[in-house]
Amino acid sequence: MLLDPQTNIAVEQGRVFEYFDEIRKIIELATEEVFFIDPYLDADFVSRYLAFVKDGVRIRLLTSQKLASLIPAITAFVQERGTEIEVRAQDGLHDRFIITDGNSCRQSGASFKDGAKNAPTTIVEVLDAFSAIKATYENLWATGAVKFPK
Repeated sequence: MLLDPQTNIAVEQGRVFEYFDEIRKIIELATEEVFFIDPYLDADFVSRYLAFVKDGVRIRLLTSQKLASLIPAITAFVQERGTEIEVRAQDGLHDRFIITDGNSCRQSGASFKDGAKNAPTTIVEVLDAFSAIKATYENLWATGAVKFPK
């Protein structure tokens, strides 16, 4: 049985494994979908996190900056694992979120690809603003440019 990740956590600079481990716990709880919003998702993000998504769980990635690195890694991951992954690009992204199963949201103060590497950061559960955040990013998803699959 998985233990629920802490609702809110502060991670000191250099505690990269602690950050990774908290995100991993969140991912492993998902049973339907994991939706990452982060402008800086790249190939390292794929190898670091996506293997922890359970089989049959849909993955959506909304990003913008590192598509040249991200798309080949996603392509290889899908070919090997058969996981359903969609990637869309949207300009103007800044904040980082992980929404699981459409009903839980965490905000990361750092990019998922290098959380706590260069600065302290936080992972905070979004409660009061959840509906607004979900609606905002679903709208950005709907209008984003489809990058994978094409």
